[in-house]
Amino acid sequence: MFTGIAEGKGVITALEKNDDIVSVEVKHSLNNNDISVNDSICCSGICLTVIKQNSFSFKVEMVPETIKRSTANHWDVGTIINLERAMLPTTRMGGHYLQGHVDTVAQIKNIEYFDNSAIFQISAEKDIMRYIVEKGYIGLDGLSLTVAKKVKNYFDIALIPHTLKITNFGDKKISDFLNLEIDIVAKYVENFSTPHSQDV
Repeated sequence: MFTGIAEGKGVITALEKNDDIVSVEVKHSLNNNDISVNDSICCSGICLTVIKQNSFSFKVEMVPETIKRSTANHWDVGTIINLERAMLPTTRMGGHYLQGHVDTVAQIKNIEYFDNSAIFQISAEKDIMRYIVEKGYIGLDGLSLTVAKKVKNYFDIALIPHTLKITNFGDKKISDFLNLEIDIVAKYVENFSTPHSQDV
C-alpha cells in the first residue's frame, strides 16, 4: 500500500526479457538502507517486488499482465520513473491509499505552464471517467493528485513547482502516457451498489 507521495525519481538502466518475465534495473537516490529484497516499491504507479538491490540500484520483475495494462510497455533504458517505498504504520497520510494496481493508461492532452506551476489536461476512456470527480483523488504515475476540473472526456490536474521538480512530470510532454489508478473507494461503492446475480 502506498500514499501517492513520491519520494524521488529513478532511471531505468537495464531491461532483460526472460520468456514471459521482464526484469528491470533502476538506479535511484533513495535511502538504500531502507530497501530490501522482497520489499514492495511503487514504480510510476506499479507495485513491484524488489528481487535484488545494491547501494545505488534495485531490480524488479514484471509479468505480461503488468506490461499490457501499463506504460511499462513503453519503458526503455533511460526512462525516468517515480518511486515510493511501501508505507509504514507511522507514515504521514499526505495523499490517499494507492495499491499500485494500474487500471488503465491515460494520455496527456495538453500542458499549460505558468510562472512556476502547470496544469495538465488528461484524457481517459469513458468507462474510467465515471469514477473521476472534481476535487476527488486520482492516481497518476504513482502520484496522489487532486482533480481540478472534469469535462466529458478529460480532466485537469494542477501541479506545484515541487512536484514538477522531484517527479517525472517535469519531463512529460503532450501525448505522453500515464499509469492511472482509480480511487479504490469508488470501485467498492460501485460494487456494493450494483445488483448481483444469485446464481452460483
